Amino acid sequence: MSISDTIVRDLYGEAGYIVDRLTTQVEHKVTFKERIDSVLTSEYVGITGLVAALLLTFFVVFTVGGFLEEGIVSLFEIFLISPAENLLAGSHPVLSNVIIYSLLGVEAGFAIAIPYIAVFYVILSLFEDSGYLTRAAFLLDNWTHKVGLHGRAIIPLVLGMGCNVPAIMSTRTLNTIREKRIASVLIALTPCSARTVIIIGLVGTFVGYWAAISIYVLELVIIFATGWVLGKGLSGEKTGLIMEMAPLRKPDPRATFQKTWLRVREFMYIAFPLLVAGSALLGLIDSLGVLDVFQNAVEPISVGIFGLPAFAATALIFGILRKEMALQILAVLAGTANFAMVLTPLQMYSFAVISTIYIPCIATIAILKHELGWKDTTVISLFTITLALVIGALINMIGMNF
Repeated sequence: MSISDTIVRDLYGEAGYIVDRLTTQVEHKVTFKERIDSVLTSEYVGITGLVAALLLTFFVVFTVGGFLEEGIVSLFEIFLISPAENLLAGSHPVLSNVIIYSLLGVEAGFAIAIPYIAVFYVILSLFEDSGYLTRAAFLLDNWTHKVGLHGRAIIPLVLGMGCNVPAIMSTRTLNTIREKRIASVLIALTPCSARTVIIIGLVGTFVGYWAAISIYVLELVIIFATGWVLGKGLSGEKTGLIMEMAPLRKPDPRATFQKTWLRVREFMYIAFPLLVAGSALLGLIDSLGVLDVFQNAVEPISVGIFGLPAFAATALIFGILRKEMALQILAVLAGTANFAMVLTPLQMYSFAVISTIYIPCIATIAILKHELGWKDTTVISLFTITLALVIGALINMIGMNF
């Protein structure tokens, strides 16, 4: 145990001793809230409840997000895309292409990203405001020690399921540079809300519920294995967990709505300009024939090693700007959000896995550089790219033989 942990432990011990001397114990009736708290933090029931909460989160995001997506796609096709195509039928091909690609980008943003992200952020806000996140940290303390961290690190990891950027910033609460490095690598591998859009919007919708869950299981195995290796390999001081848990409380619906709205609005402000500009650029280079040249160049590798069509490789590159853009640009290049028309189940699964693992978005790269420096950022980026390509190739190889 570190010196700082020893000091904190002794301070709490001395405080407890003073309390025992100066206070009188009275009979305390256990309240209903305390009973619930005891159940939530018990070793077996608590872990089971945490797993159930995560599965329920996935189910709600999948069903509600999918329902909203279908409605939004139908509205866009009827009232925007089809009328625009008819209106631009006699215009200059380049102008028509740029406008249609831009509109498809807007459709992809509203239909694919926002439904899933908004629903996920509502649930995350409920977990935060109720105090359940700190209980999760307590429950998983023993597990996180196996990867060289402590239970407090689970909070940045859970935040990473929303967005990797604030999650990596929150590693400042960890005590050592060793813990920050390990946590940052694991956060970079954690499926954020943008990657959840890809997993659920592509695999969950067109391949199946359990296929999407299997990607999360694969990610969990990768995160645990990576953390275990880093925990054994990185030198540095190991610390224990000392934390104070606030009482369970009922979330305020207004606060939950405001927090969700702020997060969704931030996504719209950041992602939509990039998405529309990226889609317009795609329309331009497609009209000029540049896109065909690039896709012809990467097709032998994309098809031969990963089993993906060349336009999927183009979408993966755009995913570096914003992760959800990989799926949105895929829809633009495919000319449809019904991916079952252009991709096989194996191709959709492989695309989602590669998108989920490889280099985080450019905003995450920037915050990694700010927190850890260029050396660690470069190592993390190269590691995730290599890992994604290797696993993507293995999935294609195994899938082709079954």
